[in-house]
Amino acid sequence: MSKLALLGGNPVREASIPWVNTMGSEETEAVLAVMNSGCLSAYYGRAGDKFLGGPKVLEMEQVFAQKFGSRFAISVNSATTALHTAIAACGIGPGDEVLVTPYSMVASATAIVMNNAVPVFVDIDPITYNLDPTQIERWITPNTKAIMVANIFGLPAALNEIITIARKHGLFVIEDNAQGPGATINGKFAGTFGDIGVFSLNYHKVIHSGEGGLLLTDNEELARNCQLVRNHGEAVVDDLNDYETVVLGSNYRMTELHAAIGIEQLKKLDHFLVERRRLAQQFTSGLNQFTGLKGVVVPDGYEHSYYIYPIQYNKEDWGISRSTFAQAMNAEGYPLGIGYVKPIYLIPMYQHKKVYNQTQYPFSLIEKPTQDYQKGLCPVTEAMYEEKVVIADVCRLPYKESDIDDALEAIQKIWMERGKLLEYEAYTVSRT
Repeated sequence: MSKLALLGGNPVREASIPWVNTMGSEETEAVLAVMNSGCLSAYYGRAGDKFLGGPKVLEMEQVFAQKFGSRFAISVNSATTALHTAIAACGIGPGDEVLVTPYSMVASATAIVMNNAVPVFVDIDPITYNLDPTQIERWITPNTKAIMVANIFGLPAALNEIITIARKHGLFVIEDNAQGPGATINGKFAGTFGDIGVFSLNYHKVIHSGEGGLLLTDNEELARNCQLVRNHGEAVVDDLNDYETVVLGSNYRMTELHAAIGIEQLKKLDHFLVERRRLAQQFTSGLNQFTGLKGVVVPDGYEHSYYIYPIQYNKEDWGISRSTFAQAMNAEGYPLGIGYVKPIYLIPMYQHKKVYNQTQYPFSLIEKPTQDYQKGLCPVTEAMYEEKVVIADVCRLPYKESDIDDALEAIQKIWMERGKLLEYEAYTVSRT
């Protein structure tokens, strides 16, 4: 007994996900120019005029800084390394704590542990899915040094409120803006509110260079620290006899090839966002006609970048499980993700507090642990993961209005056939 047979007829469309190809002749020509120059990377891991990279890297940093209105831009080879660079640049290390959302890709927290600090997880707002500012102060301790806030799914967090709290307690704010390039609050770009903002150029982001990342800051000292962490900074400090600076660097450098692509992609960002927002608005309007499905809510003054589109699913209204709903959508040609990501604190590394060999370092550095990372720590996050959220990837190119119409048609078809799907669920349970 198949879901297709239960729903009857043909699926709305074949189940396939269009490849994200936002590249054009501009990127090809830019890459060929770099290849023909023979200079694929121009970094030296020591003090001198090559410490900051080659011409394309420097150009990309300049255009990103200009686009987003920041004083400094520092390119790296991924947003993950950018997050670690930001943590290190702020001087966060052993014995320190950083408040962070649990509802994000693991790198948001891993970056903290990589510098031997300890993440403290703050629950999310059930409407925006972002870190809830009303939950922050309860977790601040004398060990707290920063707040890592992710602008999840492309919607800026309550950044003004979060920064007000951070300034009150003397904390750094690091924005993980990997999913939100071009998103704004009252015209100000996400990724430029905090002390450091992190952007991603990973292949499935709004704009990309295959792999890559970028940090934005207005703070000259933080910018210099980021440059040191990116490029074996301990050697440079030695050359400069600057022993007051404590840095442990690595090779987080971006190639000239990736920078050349990034320059061309940035030129297309505004166009991509116009298209994503148009598709998202159409999808939101359609979802509002269904009981038990809540689409994206964008607060007044905010602009969303719609990296992906979260939907809140209400089983009580539909009568079938979230999993069955998602399976049925997949059968109709529109795969949905379930739950987004597991709350970070529930993955084994945090459950067992083991990162290096058999010790519990760096967690053991906190004499009285702020959190035990047990289930129930962040109830809103857990509810979204376990019961409510499904993820649709319908707002990116090459999707068009007809694809949104088809997705809504698939939802309507499932709604009309809920009874058959409930029978399917009962049949499946009986078989197990």
